[in-house]
Amino acid sequence: MAVLTPCSPQPFAGIVCIQQGELAGGRVYEGEGLTSVGAGRYKLIQTVGRGGMATVHEAVDSALGRKVAVKVMHRAATSEEFRARFQQEARAVGGLNTPTVVAVHDIGEEPVPDGDSVPYMVMEFVEGRPLSQFVSAGPMPVDEALRITADVLDGLAASHKAGLIHRDIKPANVMMTMDGDVKVLDFGIARAIAADASPITRTGTVVGTAHYMSPEQAQGKELDHRSDLYSTGVLLFELLSGRRPFHAESEAALLYHHVHSAPPLLSSLGVTVPEAVQRLISRSLDKEPDKRPSSAGQMRSMILAAMQMPVSRRTSIAQPTPIPERPAYDPIQPPPVPPENHAPRSAGSWWGDPWVGITVAAFGYIAGLISFRFVVNLSIDARAIGILLFYGLMYMSVLYGLFVGIRNTRAAAPQTSRRSLGVLCIFINLLWGFYHLGTWLLGFRILYF
Repeated sequence: MAVLTPCSPQPFAGIVCIQQGELAGGRVYEGEGLTSVGAGRYKLIQTVGRGGMATVHEAVDSALGRKVAVKVMHRAATSEEFRARFQQEARAVGGLNTPTVVAVHDIGEEPVPDGDSVPYMVMEFVEGRPLSQFVSAGPMPVDEALRITADVLDGLAASHKAGLIHRDIKPANVMMTMDGDVKVLDFGIARAIAADASPITRTGTVVGTAHYMSPEQAQGKELDHRSDLYSTGVLLFELLSGRRPFHAESEAALLYHHVHSAPPLLSSLGVTVPEAVQRLISRSLDKEPDKRPSSAGQMRSMILAAMQMPVSRRTSIAQPTPIPERPAYDPIQPPPVPPENHAPRSAGSWWGDPWVGITVAAFGYIAGLISFRFVVNLSIDARAIGILLFYGLMYMSVLYGLFVGIRNTRAAAPQTSRRSLGVLCIFINLLWGFYHLGTWLLGFRILYF
């Protein structure tokens, strides 16, 4: 059975005491004696996680014959506010339909011997490791960090659309499955922001994890979805650098930094990333919510643009440093690292290569010369049609070349050869375009010979 911390003379509220199996404050957690919930439908096998509010068990759904995770609320968290928050989490997440958020299957209350009951929630069982274990192994390759963050934002986009703020985005609340999929979990402090939702988490109450809190969250202000984007920016910073933006000896000092201090640039930590990635992080960590990306979808689009490649649901991640007393899952093999300073390419992307744009422009010009020599010897009517086809061919090649050049100039990092070729492609095609336009307007047919 997994445990968190040994007992201390003055334990914090909600911390499990491993010697006595009690919660701080002396209340016994009767849920420890449960062998099943849901009138025997969900058979509890073993404990896989425990927090300040609930314990998570691996279980089997005897009705459907599938493995599930059952979260049982701690006995100490029996106030109406805690029960409402627990039930709100279940209903909120249960209404989402996205593969990047852990699915909720059922909710209920299980009777305990003293006549009371403990709420429980049945969720999708995720076989894998929390992202926090991989972060402890050090910085990730840029493309891996961006892939993971993009999938986290995919889950947040769905929850924000449903009117939910996660409020506690951090590596420990992101699971990496054995297949490399990303799963956002633990909406235990999420709050519905729909107009008819009751304000369980009130303004003036600080809820979340200090290292990842937005400035407005640190000050206990009313939050919206942009608070999650700040926390996601902190997560991306940590994936890329292996450390968090701010460090302090106390939570109060950490919160002060989130409110008043500018985060360091990754370059100052010896981390090299494309300029677009640094701009994204700086924008997401802005103290003013209005200056951050407007939505999780927009922030995800910015990441996809910086990646210059399609994002797959499946993300291979490096094997973490072994951590004692953790489940022995099979390690996930690290992916091949792309050559430095070269943009990764996907299959079938040859049509976007800047050399192709230059070649097509040259081919269009030569083909135009040949066709023009041919059409000038035709009859008047046939010549008019031929000239229109000629200019159509010319300008199709020019427009395509400009598209390829602009695409490579905007997407590539400044130090790559693709940007230089993109600029060359734009220059050549603009030259061709003005050249053809001049022959049309001035009528100097001799320019084509």
